Amino acid sequence: MKYIVNGTVYTPSAVIPDGVVAIEGGAIQAVGLAEELEVPADAEAIDASNRDVVPGFIDIHFYGCGGHSLADLDSIPEELAAISTLLPRWGTTSYLISVPVGDHPSLVRVLEVTAEAITAHEAGAQPLGIHLEGPYLDPQKRGAFPVELLREPNVDEIEDYIQAAKGYIQIVTLAPDLPHSRLVARHLRQMGVLASLGHSSASYEEAVSALSEDFPLVTHVFNAMSGLHHRRPGMVGAILTSERAIGMLICDGIHVHPAVVKLLFRMLGPHRLILVTDAMPGAGLGDGIYRLLGQEVTVKEGKATLPDGTIAGSVLTMDRAVANMQAFTGCSLTEALKMATLNPAEALGRAHRKGCLAPGYDADIVVLDEQGQSRLTMVRGEIVWQV
Repeated sequence: MKYIVNGTVYTPSAVIPDGVVAIEGGAIQAVGLAEELEVPADAEAIDASNRDVVPGFIDIHFYGCGGHSLADLDSIPEELAAISTLLPRWGTTSYLISVPVGDHPSLVRVLEVTAEAITAHEAGAQPLGIHLEGPYLDPQKRGAFPVELLREPNVDEIEDYIQAAKGYIQIVTLAPDLPHSRLVARHLRQMGVLASLGHSSASYEEAVSALSEDFPLVTHVFNAMSGLHHRRPGMVGAILTSERAIGMLICDGIHVHPAVVKLLFRMLGPHRLILVTDAMPGAGLGDGIYRLLGQEVTVKEGKATLPDGTIAGSVLTMDRAVANMQAFTGCSLTEALKMATLNPAEALGRAHRKGCLAPGYDADIVVLDEQGQSRLTMVRGEIVWQV
């Protein structure tokens, strides 16, 4: 049995000062106050040094980091292993990986190889599956996606993708204003896959309809979507007035201005926001030139752009997203943690094992210092990062 001691434990719904987390066999056995939870004298005790002990972060919109992504079919297993090794240094213990889109046969093969790599995964942050962003995106709101890679939604195609990925596709982002998109979204729902509204010029009315029926999620709110105008509310207006939409947010201060982050937090609250990075290979590295979706991306002063100035992913890490959310909105650490842990776990249907520090949950745990950076990260009871 292992014990994390001498820390403030965020479950995240409760805060336990001088808390203790007991771990055995990769799972949490007990959580409580030090005065109530006895630690045997011969136990393996991990000293949190008066720091915050929190659930591991779950990033559900992510392409790569540290120079790694799944851009090369032949090296997908090695790249996925490298990514899983790197992510814990920023507190991420679980993630969905996004794959590069291409023509139909190429994408089928990429999904097959990625599924094999996920199945064979052994160490580090745990890949929970795949977030397929595209190819069913509006060319007018394509963001960094090359227009030649995009096409209209197709039920037969999406079924091929689901089968190729062996059940690992968890989220598909698609534009609800494209032909047949609602048929595809409905098919995804029947297959247990989440359709996420994004990269779209949809009107307010189209977005309201989509959110009320087949689209429970929104991909990177405000980015690559029809904006808010007082006579044309657009997708943003539909999201802000929705009673059920769950929005992913890239909280780097670049994709969305801090004041607008604060507005979004006031409208959706801590229960309907999910912090994501949309990170590309430059994440965790300095300024430089990287590759994303087959294109050259320049990272300068923390901003990743194509040659024409289009933002192309981010270099955000989940620990910074949590810290930024607090700084931009004034929310509590408990609220920011919920958006990075329990909310994504609930969206993926894994809230019974992930996103919380409680008995029976996976021992995915992070010890954060005063700056919100990981000093120790544990995945299923094993320390995979420590300063």
